[in-house]
Amino acid sequence: MRLVSVGELHPGDVLDRPIYGKNGLVMLEAGTELTAQYIDRLQLLGFQAVALGKRGAAAEALLASRMRVRPDEQVRAQAEIDLLRSDPAQLQETHHSLIRFIESDESYGKLALSSAELASFRRGYRDRLLSAVGERAVAEELSVLRQTDQTLFDHALQVSLMSGLIGAESGLDSNEQYELAVGSLLFDVGMSRISPELLQARRRLTDAEMEAVKQHTTLGYRVLGGMREIPDSAAKCALLHHERYRGAGYPYGLRQDKIPDMAQIVGIADVFDALLSPRHYRDPYPPYEAMEYMFAAGNYEFGIGVVRSFLKSISLFPTGLAVILNSGQTAIVQDTEGRPAHKPVVLIVREANGRVPSPYAIDLNENPRVYVSRALPLKG
Repeated sequence: MRLVSVGELHPGDVLDRPIYGKNGLVMLEAGTELTAQYIDRLQLLGFQAVALGKRGAAAEALLASRMRVRPDEQVRAQAEIDLLRSDPAQLQETHHSLIRFIESDESYGKLALSSAELASFRRGYRDRLLSAVGERAVAEELSVLRQTDQTLFDHALQVSLMSGLIGAESGLDSNEQYELAVGSLLFDVGMSRISPELLQARRRLTDAEMEAVKQHTTLGYRVLGGMREIPDSAAKCALLHHERYRGAGYPYGLRQDKIPDMAQIVGIADVFDALLSPRHYRDPYPPYEAMEYMFAAGNYEFGIGVVRSFLKSISLFPTGLAVILNSGQTAIVQDTEGRPAHKPVVLIVREANGRVPSPYAIDLNENPRVYVSRALPLKG
């Protein structure tokens, strides 16, 4: 017999002892094989832990199939991971890279916050990340991720930043925000267990290779779930960040409120940064296409509440930024408040033919055929 938290139960687990309701009557008999519905009900009723016995053969096979890693899936040897983890120079460089990201004003350019709100968020975000990497195991896994692929590491930082802002906008308390900080930093740690040659392929992967890469969710959960320093909610960000609201995600095909809020927050930040970032096999999506995708994601890819929190948190084009429109005109972003992040009011300062007019404003929210094609680099 073993006592297991209700939050860690899996369909197929078998009760060793009966569960009694508040009225003293037996709700579930000893020997009952738990289903997803039973587990949801136990959580709803406030049960903290149950006594489990040995799983039946069918249940063991089901769980094994969900957590499997096939031998032909190009998984890295543990000895190689141990070498990466134990390199003090790499650990120090990872820490320095993290600090540079936290302290850079450029890192916060996409956040839709006032000056006072931004200052407060930066302090809290900095404290949470430094507290997280103060745990040796967290710092080592982050270092393994950076050594595996710099793109993965940079992506993890961006996802942690956006997740932190969405979490604050969603009303998470301080403990939950810390758990989200850990989960969003290490959500892709399973990628470090897959062959770098596969991850860095400059082509579209075959179906078999994609199935191998999809194993990163369960691989990541195996890594994080075995660490006492990692909250279970953070480990589940690794396991469930590819689940989708209508059940089309993986690894379990969970639907709607069966997907934890933190995993949805990390999932939406993951998708958005991936769309805006170059990959080994494709160019980044234009900002307007990425935002149109996110607008359409509510109650389809992610719960509408998470999508709304995301949309309130992001500002693609801060006031004063110089941009090129799809019309060929050059403009300065003039106003972003109270409007979609990719449809600001802009001030036209150069026409497509090069003529410099008296500046005039265009509201891109009222001109659907005109959009920002790209931002111009900041001078200096």
